[in-house]
Amino acid sequence: MTKPKVLDLFCGAGGASMGFVKAGFDVVGAVDADATALDTYETNLCNKDLDSYPGSVSFDEPLQADLSREYEDAKVGGDLPSVTFGDILEFFDLESGEVDVICGCPPCQNFSSLRDTEPWPDGKPKDSLLRAFVEHVQEEVPDFVVFENVSNIMNAGDDFPGAYVDWLIRQMETTTREGDSEDVGGYGHDLRVVNAADYGVPQKRKRTIGLFAYGAPNEDVRLPEATHAKNPPRDSNLNEWKTVRDTIRRDDLKEDLELGQKQVGIDGYPDDPAHRARRHRKSTVEMAEAIRKHGGSWMDLRGTDEEHRIKKCHEDRESGASSAYGIMEWDEPAPTLTTKCTTPSSGRFTHPSQNRGITFREAALLMDFPRWFELPSRNEDAETVVGNAVPPTLITKVAEEIRTSRQRHTTVTQ
Repeated sequence: MTKPKVLDLFCGAGGASMGFVKAGFDVVGAVDADATALDTYETNLCNKDLDSYPGSVSFDEPLQADLSREYEDAKVGGDLPSVTFGDILEFFDLESGEVDVICGCPPCQNFSSLRDTEPWPDGKPKDSLLRAFVEHVQEEVPDFVVFENVSNIMNAGDDFPGAYVDWLIRQMETTTREGDSEDVGGYGHDLRVVNAADYGVPQKRKRTIGLFAYGAPNEDVRLPEATHAKNPPRDSNLNEWKTVRDTIRRDDLKEDLELGQKQVGIDGYPDDPAHRARRHRKSTVEMAEAIRKHGGSWMDLRGTDEEHRIKKCHEDRESGASSAYGIMEWDEPAPTLTTKCTTPSSGRFTHPSQNRGITFREAALLMDFPRWFELPSRNEDAETVVGNAVPPTLITKVAEEIRTSRQRHTTVTQ
């Protein structure tokens, strides 16, 4: 069977594409608006030898373009050209009907829980990129569609909870190819929130994943079963969650980096400019030392002789922001990594045993990128491309379900 062809929309640094390559798919195109993410994608997926994987990337550079289809409230691409799916096919020298899978991870900040401290403006719809994504799908109508977004989208809605995903499902159920009736066409689906840790990713990252299959009833479409669990039953085939210790405590990474130091020119370690420790303020280091003595969070400083170190913005909080300056646990998966995942004040991102934030390499490994994956040299760019990424193994598991479904369908029709 030939490799199924995938086109990756809102591709970012390439986490989803990497997942499909690991599953034996041919990624035939990738599009995003972010130049830094696309440079990272090109460096790692277009310009590297991927022969050790069963899949492939069959183009020289991704396309930088605005995918919002000119919805005025989206403002994603700035001065970039707004493209249709036909434009995308032309750029990658593809024919209509040639793409088997469209994968899409539209930017999700509009639905994120992080918006709680910065309400979305009244009267401004959140769903423009979701609408644009569906319209791209409706131009091609591939056999399969994979959708990824934040978990909060499941309950988001301007009029009632779940309005956006209900709209998405209705649109997909009624999308048909030219010449097909609604009885023949439409997409069956399985769409729900999953925890990436349940699929072998060393991170407790809850995401909404949707798998849509053209012409299939819902009962025949299924997301992959979990492969890992926190405490798997003895009589199950589940593995234990992968932990921070499993992932970043390794012989080729120097653990006791000095602040501002990067792993270049250090005896006994391979050069890795992405394994670099941020330069923290003295107060940040002292906060880490104090928290480490009393627990794992700034809240553990209450009632101690270190209480004066609690930031004024946290003093009167009884809930919320409890993870700020938090210390990662060695024997748990990492918490959800954000676009500030190397900044201790922004979450539980302090190294389990060192008084520093995790490095950019450590963050990339916890996001499930391979050891060789190169990251931007600028700190803010490096943590942003990692925090916005999709864990490759999570998509690999979904892709394997697609392969099984295609094989089953081929067997039935022979």
